[in-house]
Amino acid sequence: MASPLDIIQKEKELYLPKNLELANSLFQAFIKNNNLIGLKIAIVLSGAKSQITYNKDNQVKLDVDKLCNLINCTRKELSLNLKKITDIFFKYVSEEGGRGGTHPIHSFQYTNNNKALILEVSSKAKSIFTELGKGHYAFSKANAYNLMGLKHKHSLRMQMLLELINNFDTAKRKRFTLEELNGYFGTRYKRYIDLDRKILRPVKEEIDSNSSITFVYAFNDEVIGSGRPKIKEVVLDLIQKNTVQGKLL
Repeated sequence: MASPLDIIQKEKELYLPKNLELANSLFQAFIKNNNLIGLKIAIVLSGAKSQITYNKDNQVKLDVDKLCNLINCTRKELSLNLKKITDIFFKYVSEEGGRGGTHPIHSFQYTNNNKALILEVSSKAKSIFTELGKGHYAFSKANAYNLMGLKHKHSLRMQMLLELINNFDTAKRKRFTLEELNGYFGTRYKRYIDLDRKILRPVKEEIDSNSSITFVYAFNDEVIGSGRPKIKEVVLDLIQKNTVQGKLL
């Protein structure tokens, strides 16, 4: 006999609305883990919360093929990343000021002849995924279509950053030092020129082809004493686009 969870999940089609609300601190934990699949699953758990039902053990059951289609990956890519997803650790501060930590996704299990995937989510992560705006956690609005079509982890990281910048009320610009960019992308480049060649240029190329927002950037120099000018920061400006892959927005 089918469980109530099975029945409920069959009645609801898994999809992502175009406009999402994502908890900044929780998604930073997934970004720092350097896991593209995990970040996209977190986006699904947050963005598709109206179609997802949890049981009493904070478990959610997802159709594997539909999930792979939604996050733009193969079954093999999903399987190879599930263990890494359960290793992600999220540090938080409660409304009372107490420090805490949790693994947002505790465990996974395939069922129904590997046609379905059960994810067990921590109670803290579930509350953030499902109750955005009710707690004290800051969140940003984002465009699902911009995020889910990207295939490379650094591109998705940059897109998450662009979505955050797009929430700014004033000039949609942000400045970064080399240390800050290395920290965000999980890299260790010692020169701006290497970060430009390995990260900024290829990321911009993929985002230009898949997103309704992109960016331009410039390097700011400083002169110390009588020496040659040295790059001190990268200035990134967000750009709104009219087309994506030739299609009007």
